[in-house]
Amino acid sequence: MDNTDINSIANLTERFQQLADRKKAKLKVVEPLEMIPSWPTSMRGTPNACLRSALFAGIQGNERIAYKKRTLLAAVDGIEVRYLGVQLNQSDLDVWMHIVHLSRQQLPGFNVTFSAHAMLTALGRSTGKSQHEWLKESMARLGGAFVEMTFNGRDTFGEKGFLRYHRDERTQRYVVELTESMLRLFEDGYTYIEFAQRQKLRKHPLALWLHGFLSSHAAPYPLKITTIHRLSGSSAKTLRDFKYRLRKALDALVAIGTLESFEVEEDSVKIKKHPTPCQKRHLDGKPH
Repeated sequence: MDNTDINSIANLTERFQQLADRKKAKLKVVEPLEMIPSWPTSMRGTPNACLRSALFAGIQGNERIAYKKRTLLAAVDGIEVRYLGVQLNQSDLDVWMHIVHLSRQQLPGFNVTFSAHAMLTALGRSTGKSQHEWLKESMARLGGAFVEMTFNGRDTFGEKGFLRYHRDERTQRYVVELTESMLRLFEDGYTYIEFAQRQKLRKHPLALWLHGFLSSHAAPYPLKITTIHRLSGSSAKTLRDFKYRLRKALDALVAIGTLESFEVEEDSVKIKKHPTPCQKRHLDGKPH
């Protein structure tokens, strides 16, 4: 091998190394999540991406559908949600919210432990066999879902499952690991949900979705009824049917004190709500 061949190989090796270094430099390093935010015992912290999209739909359990391919769900501007798996609803959000609640005072990566009986009791459910089976199904849905989130067209996080778990079949005790990509949703904003209010809405899925959505806004703006229909993931086939469901849901929110009043017009709804103390300070322009 003459000097020309040696120099050519050296040059190729150098160029390859330069390309490798350049590619490596462009890789985005995702720092591990330091800690889950904390909140009062009476609240449930929930990422806004979960409250302002159809990821956890406002539907009954028997209305679920299965997404057999990666499907774009409805969401507010700035958030793209793609989903693969059995549709999640507000009862599934209750389970995930409570597990996150249990983990809020510890570092990410540590397991959360609870009994099925304690979880069902905390959610205001009965503790018979059918409810234990319901919890198993919900945990399976949360564990099997594939979720991909994109924020403002910049960063995309994809993860199979909100959680991974082990269940002791003798004691019905769960050991749960929350997946980090889903916990990262807190970094793009989250809302305190008043748990006692939410408990009163348990049999009203659209009211539950509205409660979360409206809680994430200090001063709700007039909303198009078609927008609420789309964002809530409603299964209503006609706008007339949905408007009927919407009125009942809004009445339920007035009854528990979340809303002061509402007005349904031809194609929109105007809402007047009671802001939380934190939201009131925000509206008044005062520091938290």
